[in-house]
Amino acid sequence: MTQNPYTGRIVAISPHLDDAVLSFGAGLSRAVRDGAKVTVHTVFAGTAAPPHSPAAERLHAIWGLTPEQDASLHRRNEDIAALAHLGADYRHGGFLDAIYRKLPDGRWLADNVPGRQKLAIGEQSPQDDPELFSAVKAEITSVVEECAPALILTCAAASGHIDNKITRDATLSVAREKGIPVRLWEDLPHAIFAPGAVELPDGFRAGSPEFVSVEAEARTRKFEALRLYPSQMLMLHGPEKDFFALLDGHALKSAPSGGYGETTWPVVSREDNG
Repeated sequence: MTQNPYTGRIVAISPHLDDAVLSFGAGLSRAVRDGAKVTVHTVFAGTAAPPHSPAAERLHAIWGLTPEQDASLHRRNEDIAALAHLGADYRHGGFLDAIYRKLPDGRWLADNVPGRQKLAIGEQSPQDDPELFSAVKAEITSVVEECAPALILTCAAASGHIDNKITRDATLSVAREKGIPVRLWEDLPHAIFAPGAVELPDGFRAGSPEFVSVEAEARTRKFEALRLYPSQMLMLHGPEKDFFALLDGHALKSAPSGGYGETTWPVVSREDNG
């Protein structure tokens, strides 16, 4: 794909604070440059009152935050700065990230993996918490009605993360009801380390993947925006791991003629194409 299809009014529905920029920040930057009005709404951006799960406390420490700091507020401020650097507006939802939620039996949904920064998130589907799914869908509906986009972007949720699946499925449902086209972004950095198939809920299918090439300026602006999430860069980038080199290397696997870019999939309602 050589021409930028992302023009007009765009709403990106992001599960977490930084997902949209990590996965499609260059595409968003290019869309803004070409005149699009872009709004990124992050669903799971609410502040959780203590006590927090041991997994959340460990992440807060890795992010360089003290127990007294409001981690979610800190990350929301990072997100505001990063999106402003791309030229995009922001909206922040009030739902709690999975690291702050509990299972019906009272156990924390997220648990530590000994010796690693990675967490274990309990296996769930959007149908396991219909009340949460319904509330997320209602919030996304409100954002879409406010912004009236010509295109909606959201995650492919190939990582299997429950927050991503809820966000994607609720967005697909709203988009179909409103008759708005949807494109899914490749979940980065997950796809670098553990690529997975795009498996959508009943009634939807993903079209062929499309690699969106961008100019060097858009790549640079994305990388600059990512550095405005210092809490997350402490996990992803450092003296022993060059995260930006990993992003470049991953893009080169799909780039038809070199250069940087990102992958998306169009979504088709099965009822629309038989």
